[in-house]
Amino acid sequence: MFTHTFFVFFLVLFAFPFPSVDKLTKCPMCEKTFDDPRTLLCLHSFCLGCLEAQEFTAKSKSSDLRCHQCSAPFTLPGLSGVALFSCNSFIDSLVKSAKANSGDINRVVKCDTCDDEDATMHCVDCNDNMGALCAAAHRRMKPTAAHQQIPLEDALAGNLSLKRIPRCQKHIGMEINTYCKTCNDAVCALCLSEKHSGHSFCPLSQVTGPLQDQIAGYTITMTKREEEARKAIDTLDGTINKIEDHRSTAEKDIATFVSTLYAAVDARAAVLVSEMQTKGDQLRKTAIQEKGEVESATVQFREFHSFTEGLLAQGTPLEIAGTHKMVSDLSVFCEVVCLIFFSLLFWL
Repeated sequence: MFTHTFFVFFLVLFAFPFPSVDKLTKCPMCEKTFDDPRTLLCLHSFCLGCLEAQEFTAKSKSSDLRCHQCSAPFTLPGLSGVALFSCNSFIDSLVKSAKANSGDINRVVKCDTCDDEDATMHCVDCNDNMGALCAAAHRRMKPTAAHQQIPLEDALAGNLSLKRIPRCQKHIGMEINTYCKTCNDAVCALCLSEKHSGHSFCPLSQVTGPLQDQIAGYTITMTKREEEARKAIDTLDGTINKIEDHRSTAEKDIATFVSTLYAAVDARAAVLVSEMQTKGDQLRKTAIQEKGEVESATVQFREFHSFTEGLLAQGTPLEIAGTHKMVSDLSVFCEVVCLIFFSLLFWL
């Protein structure tokens, strides 16, 4: 088992780039060192204060809560909001170790317990920096009475290799050294007695190797999935480019077709306008001719009217009788002319 575990650990360590401690200890939301890191279901961690600010903004805008890193939606674990998300003990321990091993022995370090007084002592077991009062209280508490405390300047100067001992977030000072197989969770002795009664459990050290193997397997699998996803993205990029090319070609073809169609319509319109103008000129000429003939006929009608009025007013019976046939024939002729004129006007 040791050989296999070591091999998997070696493979993961050298096959995949491990993020720097500086990157792991900085909140991606505020870009500052983590303060009470909380982990979402997507495994991205943020400061509790940053998550609370995001929760307040989301409620005020009635919008969904999404991870700042991957945009994955998440729901609040309870009425207490984001505070119920589990504390990332791994990152929290890294932050404390980074602070303790910064090498700046002259910097002012605040107490991790009360955050009010300046720290003067460092607990090697808890990896916490404490002021004088909190350090004294730490020594008096039964769960932490046996913890080793050293002056903070020794820890900052690197005079002692600091340990990262997992401590329970609920039961202060209690070491997490048991693994509950029923719940798949690492717990302290008090947690085991309070909430895991009757469960199957074993020492944490007993499952560390198999769990490392599983996580290493997950890492290899997810790396393969990432490569597959990247290939899929490349394929989709090619498809998108083809779609854009086809769309651009289609737009040009449509523009050319429409331009050609417009040109054909304009040409046909020009022909129709020319034909209309020619026909209109012919009709106008015909109408003008007909108008001239009607005007001439109007003169004849007027003269006929004047002649017959004079004949009736001053003509003798003999003259009336002598001109009756001529007047009658002329009247018939005028009626025929009028009939022809009116017929032409109808067809025009």
